[in-house]
Amino acid sequence: MKNLKKLLPVIAVVLGLVIAFGTSAFKAKVKTPVVYEYTSNSHLAADIKNIANWEVADLETPSCGESGDLVCRFSFEGDMTDLQNYLEDTATDVADINDNAINKKQ
Repeated sequence: MKNLKKLLPVIAVVLGLVIAFGTSAFKAKVKTPVVYEYTSNSHLAADIKNIANWEVADLETPSCGESGDLVCRFSFEGDMTDLQNYLEDTATDVADINDNAINKKQ
C-alpha cells in the first residue's frame, strides 16, 4: 500500500503528459491565406495552371492595371507548394480561379 501511495504522483504526472501531448498531436495546422499574383497575360488554362506564372504578391505595389476578366491576384490558404498542388489538380477549374480572384486584369 505504501508503494502505491508513492507511485500515485508519478502516475498522475505521466498521465498528464500523455494527455497533453496526445491532444496537441491532433490539432490541425492552420494555414494562413497568402495573396498570389498571376504574372502572365495569357488566358489559356495551361498557363493559368502553371506555377511558373505565379508569385507571392507584393501588396505594396499597385495591383493589376485595367480591370478585366483574367485573374490577377488570388488569395489561397497555403504556401507556394500548396498552390502548385492546387493548380495541378485536375479538379481545379480555371473559371473558378478567375471568378474568385481578388483583382482581375485584361
